[in-house]
Amino acid sequence: MDRSEHAVGSAPAVRVRAQVPDGLDRVWPAITEPVQLARWFGAADFGAADLAGEAGSGGRFDFDDGDFFVVTGRRVVDRQLVEFDWSFLGVGPVQRIRWSVREVPGGTEVLLEDDDPNRSPAEADQMLAGWTDFAGRLARYLCTGEVSRYDWREEIDGGVDLAGGWHPLRLPELYRWLPVASDGFRPRWFFVVDEDGPRRFELSDWKLHDNVALTFSLVVPDAIRHTSCMVTVEPLFTGQRLRFSHTGWRALGLPDSRARALRRRFAAAWTHSLDHARGLSTGHN
Repeated sequence: MDRSEHAVGSAPAVRVRAQVPDGLDRVWPAITEPVQLARWFGAADFGAADLAGEAGSGGRFDFDDGDFFVVTGRRVVDRQLVEFDWSFLGVGPVQRIRWSVREVPGGTEVLLEDDDPNRSPAEADQMLAGWTDFAGRLARYLCTGEVSRYDWREEIDGGVDLAGGWHPLRLPELYRWLPVASDGFRPRWFFVVDEDGPRRFELSDWKLHDNVALTFSLVVPDAIRHTSCMVTVEPLFTGQRLRFSHTGWRALGLPDSRARALRRRFAAAWTHSLDHARGLSTGHN
């Protein structure tokens, strides 16, 4: 497996290569057919034919833990290349993804590429680790035929690009998009509203750092530990990027099914909040 170096002086492009002993007849369906994609990557409601269709065609990769990508097809070359754009949680920055395959002596080379013009070197390192993991899962699936996709992620995270000039972590703007409420003295509750009904969760350790970073803990009933949240705002060449990270879901001491269900609820709440922040940012300008 080969990991490319980052591009110098601009956005780093992430590339991961893997060589597998299987032929194209085995590898191509593994990266294009929904039934096989679900066994090593994620549940896809589209196939290669959809990505090669009309402009804007595509679908969604779903990971069954609240994480998903909205996918828009760009190009398919049969038995060579699948190219698409995707957006994490449907609100994140659009990234260009290319999966290409070619026959080599002893098997097939798979090249996974991921481009984001606004990605930082630290984010590129994270993506490199992620795609290296996915390449390994693909290789294991091809070798064994068994399911190799991950169960569910411990962390909820994501981001959205905003227009400049609006300050999402400055009061009172913060309360316009983040679903928190005060007890009259300090932020006290985080609200989740979905098909299970509205629910409020207690906040603690709330700290707002110079309008560019926010940290707090969130209390889950019956859990032995709190979850931890961080929200940041980072400048881009044009505009800014609002990010969040919400961790601690596997350390709650709750049954796995309940922790996973809670994670899905909060992933949806964060997705809605980011989308709302984007709307407010656009309306500000």
